[in-house]
Amino acid sequence: MKEQFEVIEIENQTMKLKVNRSSGCHSCEARSGCGTGILANYFEQYTLFNKPLQSGATVGDFITLEISSNELFYRAFQLYMLPLLALFAGGILGNMLYPALEGVQILLAFVGFFASLLLTKYFVK
Repeated sequence: MKEQFEVIEIENQTMKLKVNRSSGCHSCEARSGCGTGILANYFEQYTLFNKPLQSGATVGDFITLEISSNELFYRAFQLYMLPLLALFAGGILGNMLYPALEGVQILLAFVGFFASLLLTKYFVK
């Protein structure tokens, strides 16, 4: 998968890149029924992140970066499946520790879910 990024700032040996993350959402016919298309209306339409400076890159240039299909699959698993598995794991743990307290089981399921979201956000780069 290839995507074009705009270099918006260069500082030290780092370039700040900007990418329009929902470029396809505005032209897709299914956007009114698609969760991504609906959420795109409520959030910023671009993402900023830093990458090491490539030789010859200047502010305003467009750079094409590529991600392998294996890396894409791995990141999609972390984003979509890991929280779901953590939800079930928290529920199972709650059932093992507190078999008679359904509220605690549900609470531990949500703790697992949100913990996996935080871990994904802060530790997976």
